[in-house]
Order: sequence, then C-alpha cells, then structure tokens
Amino acid sequence: MPLGSADLGDLDPECDKQLYAAPMRSPTASVLRTLDDALTGLRRVWLHPGRRRRFLAELGEPVELAVLRTLRAIELVGGTRSVVGSDPGASDAPGASDEPGVREEPGVSDVAAALAVKTSTASRLVEDAVAQGYVTRVASEVDRRRAVLRLTPEGARLLDRATAVRASLLAEVTADWSREDVATLARLLERLQRDFARLDR
Repeated sequence: MPLGSADLGDLDPECDKQLYAAPMRSPTASVLRTLDDALTGLRRVWLHPGRRRRFLAELGEPVELAVLRTLRAIELVGGTRSVVGSDPGASDAPGASDEPGVREEPGVSDVAAALAVKTSTASRLVEDAVAQGYVTRVASEVDRRRAVLRLTPEGARLLDRATAVRASLLAEVTADWSREDVATLARLLERLQRDFARLDR
C-alpha cells in the first residue's frame, strides 16, 4: 500500500506508542517529529466536523467530500480542462503530459493511484460520481476499446466552486501571514509531496 494511503484516524494507538518508543536525541530527529506531527494534523484539517460543515454550507451543495476528491483526481491526471467536449490538446494540470496536443486519459486505476486507495474503492467512487452526473465515460482517443473518465460541465463547475471555497478558507486562516510566508509554505509542501512520490517508484 502506498505511503499515506491509510486513514490516519484509523491507526492503532499502540502503533503510535511503538513508533515513538525509541528516544530521539538529535535536533534533527526532534524537528522531524514536529514535522510528522504537523503532517498528521494537516491530514485532518478538512475532516474536522465543524470545518466540514462550514465548507459544505459555503459550497451550497450536498455532496460527499469523497466525490470532490475523485473529481480532483481526474482533473489532475487528465488536465484542468479534462472536461467532456473540451479541446483534446488542452492540458495544464500537474502530472499531465507536456507533449503538445497530448493529454492523459484517466481511468479508474489512475484515480486509485492518485487517491492512494484500492482499485475497487476507486471504482465505487467513480460510479458514485457518474451516477450524480459529475463524471462521464468516453471512448479513448488512443484505444477505442478503453473507457476514459472525463468531468461533465456540471462536475467541472462543482470542482471550481469547491476550489474557490477552500481557497477562501485558506485565505482567512493565513490572513495575518505575509505573502512570502504563504508562498514559501506552498512551495515547500509541493516539494515534500514530490519527494514522497519518489518512494513509490
């Protein structure tokens, strides 16, 4: 299972005790412990009941967060314009192909990899998104026998709205931060995410 695929809220407390049983004497170990604690807390940022209620209230739509994560995964793999009926050559999302006129063709296995879940779980999430009209399946432009996942216009609209609401909440939380601090945090978190990805290769 890829690192980070488990729900940290389901971890056995005894595992935590064993994990931190060994003494951490060096300053580096102390800093890494602090980083680990911070990342564990960040995992729960959007799962806090109060924040989740506020997010959904501002979103204005009764949608499961798992559906939003599924839409985002499809967007990331297929490009920010990975919407049915859009220009096949338009793709500017992270991880999408850099070759002109080419965009990735996300399938269920890609969603599973992006969300770090089992293929069966990703399949269920995709089915839910399809049933709600946010995702559709189209024939691959490379292999017509293969189904490719695309956001519907409604799915793209919902994802844009969710992104805007989350950005607004982040802006509120970091209101007394300098622009430089916010930019530095974003840059370092992106770097950390890229470096974690190397563990899966």
